[in-house]
Amino acid sequence: MTRIPHLHIVVAFCIAAITGYALFSAWAVMVSKDPTLLGDVGGTWKSFAVAAFAFWLGSSSGGKAKDPETPTGKPSDPVHVKDDSNVQETA
Repeated sequence: MTRIPHLHIVVAFCIAAITGYALFSAWAVMVSKDPTLLGDVGGTWKSFAVAAFAFWLGSSSGGKAKDPETPTGKPSDPVHVKDDSNVQETA
């Protein structure tokens, strides 16, 4: 099993980024009330939701797809033979 290097730093920066954007979003909705800014904030939160769903979907299905041509180490496994018929020998 491989371990993600500096996982606590990655998680801390992700939490800080989401918290910072949440504070900015609160300011944009409650104080600014600029329609363009509100649309941008809403679109960004939708993108966060889609990314989280895509990550969940990808991580839950990871490793389940099997390649039928993968060798298993048995004598009946398919063997790839390199085709050298087009190679010209030099004297």
